[in-house]
Amino acid sequence: MKLSEFEKRRAANLIWNAAGDYSISPGFRMYDEHGRADLYWNSIIGAAHRFYDWDRLMEFYNSFHETVDQGVYESLFWLALENSCYENLKAERPAAEGLRQAYAREKLKNFMPSIAESREGWILEGHYRSMLGEDSGLPDLVDRKLLAELEVSGDLDTEAWIESVGKTLARYFTYLPGKAASEQRRRRFALPKFVFRKRSAAERQEPLQPNVRRLVMGFGELVPSAGAKTGAKKFGERYLEKSAEQLRQYIRDYFGTPLYPEAKESELNLRCCKDAHAGSRLYFTDGRLPLEEVKKLKGFTKRMRREMEAREQKTRRAHEGEIARDHAAIAELRERLKNALRQLRDSEEVPGRTGRLLPGKLYRALCLNDARIFEKQRPGDQSRVSVDLLLDASTSQEERTELVARQAYILAESLSALKLPVRVWGYLSMSGYTVLTRYRDYEEHEKNEEIFRYFTAGANRDGLAYRAIGELMAEYPSERKILIVLSDVTPNDMVKFLYQGQEQAYAGEGAIENAAKEVRTVCASGVTALCVYTGDDAGLPAVQRIFGQNFVKINSLTRFAAAAGRLLELALSNPA
Repeated sequence: MKLSEFEKRRAANLIWNAAGDYSISPGFRMYDEHGRADLYWNSIIGAAHRFYDWDRLMEFYNSFHETVDQGVYESLFWLALENSCYENLKAERPAAEGLRQAYAREKLKNFMPSIAESREGWILEGHYRSMLGEDSGLPDLVDRKLLAELEVSGDLDTEAWIESVGKTLARYFTYLPGKAASEQRRRRFALPKFVFRKRSAAERQEPLQPNVRRLVMGFGELVPSAGAKTGAKKFGERYLEKSAEQLRQYIRDYFGTPLYPEAKESELNLRCCKDAHAGSRLYFTDGRLPLEEVKKLKGFTKRMRREMEAREQKTRRAHEGEIARDHAAIAELRERLKNALRQLRDSEEVPGRTGRLLPGKLYRALCLNDARIFEKQRPGDQSRVSVDLLLDASTSQEERTELVARQAYILAESLSALKLPVRVWGYLSMSGYTVLTRYRDYEEHEKNEEIFRYFTAGANRDGLAYRAIGELMAEYPSERKILIVLSDVTPNDMVKFLYQGQEQAYAGEGAIENAAKEVRTVCASGVTALCVYTGDDAGLPAVQRIFGQNFVKINSLTRFAAAAGRLLELALSNPA
């Protein structure tokens, strides 16, 4: 997206008009996805200049930088600022109400389900509904109270506004009012969700200018004022400076070194990241990062690597505390699968032109000129079967990380005991990348505990993950290839795609249709795709659409391994 000088001037004029002051330097401007000056948000920014001390607001905003709840604080900051600025505007400008409602309707139309799986997402959605004069729809009374406190009155001056918002963030989260980012508490970890976005195909054709990036409310342009100090960076500068190379380095620091050589990764991206996934990138890793690189990490990625280690240790302790139960589940599942595999292990009698003569078949040679009157044994070989286990590692699984990892471990251990090749992946999407983490490969029978490193973050672009896994499964020489997916089947990613002639977020009906298409393509290559569904009844039509009848719904993840075993048993019992 290239910003025209006309739209830049228009954005500045909108800000000046709302501010009532043409002497200010509108260093921050907002645009929509088409590069047009955003009427509503530039009016809000202008109102903020008029009714508040903009520099003090940005000083407060900068205190969120690199805090553990940065994404939460940023999103709620804009919510509060929009509400108070609107209250000041509406008294003077009757048209403000219509603009506000149009903005809210557009936001709700394109609202991403995964955002609503986070607390701030719920609050944002509730605020959009409040903007339309509707009930917020928030089911939690605490969240309703939080939203009420964040919808700050326009009567407050700058310092009172900052004090009010700061106290609210402190009351409901871990923010420390009056403290710099370096002094904020670090209790839990949440990735900023709204800052970066992989550029769409259209944007790559017309690259974004260096100082333009996607933020929570649209595309922001930072225009440094003349004579501005070069010391401490102001609002958004750290984010707007991110290049593609820096973003990939961020993904590497966060998730680990690339799994494949650059040439292979590039080839996989070329084959997979096209049409509906043209704006995305694939990143393959085993989740490991050399110790010397870990020691050099700073800020958010350093804390997240530590959190990964803590999660792994927590999962291991959970397994050790239930080790007898887990081993019993492994033994039970192994025996069930053994019966299904027997047909593959047992030798098979096949007709042929040599071998043991079958007297009853002599007539075929005499009358039908068919020389296949002999019988020979073909030894069974269970290695003809390979299994890929694909675990949804998006934020929706965060509360059940240990359970998912343990159940996947039970399944992998059962398959390993039967000498079946099994490979285990986790997948998630973040900042335009779909990250696939391989915990163990087909022949790594002694590495099942690596699954305890399973970690959740970000969103999920299911269709791209299925496409990529299908490409990788085709490389393995087994006759029977089985894919088992653990997911709540709610595809969602911030990178938009074209659906029914319109560009929209990868979510809802369009994303379901794409995921179904990708599964059909994978199955057409000879793969049997199975799903262990963890969602609710409302999502059943979606999972049926994607996987047909090849799924099982579980109400508790403690039944995951057994459910996957049943699916696998049925798949193995049926001829290829």
